[in-house]
Amino acid sequence: MERPIPSLRVQIGSEIVLRRAVPHVLERDLTGRATVVRLRPQLRPGEVLCERMGEIPLIVTDASSLFPASSAQGMGYDAWMKRRVDLAHAEFMERTSRRLWCDWRAVATTDDIAGIYGIPASEGAP
Repeated sequence: MERPIPSLRVQIGSEIVLRRAVPHVLERDLTGRATVVRLRPQLRPGEVLCERMGEIPLIVTDASSLFPASSAQGMGYDAWMKRRVDLAHAEFMERTSRRLWCDWRAVATTDDIAGIYGIPASEGAP
């Protein structure tokens, strides 16, 4: 009895296709028989497999799109590091800056309190 050739679904570009599966033995028992086998899609020359958590594996044919050249090489290390620090600081300030839940000022003055209660503000009071 012949076994069917196993295949796996993979994503190549924007398409999802079936690729022939290649067994990869992870564990063997004492007799040498494979006990734990993992199937991986067959790769052709020039392809790179990107396994993604909870998604169909992606096969990339151009490795430069997977690992782009560092921008530090193009713009110089000091400029690149300054840009990274500035972006990280701006993101931190956006995330942690104090935002009032209303449009009131953070500190109310004596005149503001007097206006709320309808009391005439004292002109000579500090």
